Amino acid sequence: MAQWNLCLLFGSTVLCTMLIPCGAFPTGAPASACENMLPVHTGIQPQQTLAPYEFLVSSPSFLNGQPINIQILGPTYRGLLLEARSFGSTTALGFWKSPPNNTKFLQCSGNPYGAVTHSNTNLKTRQTAYTWLPPNSGCPSVVTFVATVAWSHEIYWTNVKSKVIWKNPKATCGAETPTRILPAAALLSLLLILFGHI
Repeated sequence: MAQWNLCLLFGSTVLCTMLIPCGAFPTGAPASACENMLPVHTGIQPQQTLAPYEFLVSSPSFLNGQPINIQILGPTYRGLLLEARSFGSTTALGFWKSPPNNTKFLQCSGNPYGAVTHSNTNLKTRQTAYTWLPPNSGCPSVVTFVATVAWSHEIYWTNVKSKVIWKNPKATCGAETPTRILPAAALLSLLLILFGHI
């Protein structure tokens, strides 16, 4: 009888281990996924087909201090890792505001509000809206929103991108250095003219 109970316990453990996804993160992406945006789904590769998701972005340009709203259009999804990036960079830019239900912040690039990920595997829909704020300084000329979207543990797409949004000409983030240099250069030219060197 004791051997039967031991076999039953061992068999139950093996069955549960096979049914529970190993190496998955149902409560959100780990910080190690920030750069390559690949979920740790052991033995499961991303889909090679075109993603059925696209972004709806509230503005074609960004201005520091002005929020941008983003929605992911397409089928419902369970998992997510969402960042804003400049062209050719893996650094998470700007700050996400209060994440919607079933999502949370993920610290990426040293920024505690640099990314948003799922907090559970509840369904998220196209009505789920994410709000992003541009950085206060060091703004690039263009920004793209990049995501990994998981329909299920086995089916997910990486490198889902929005169209680029441009830095608004009125944006002051990143413009501080040129405005300090310009008056100094103008002053030097004026002095040279006054002393007859030009």
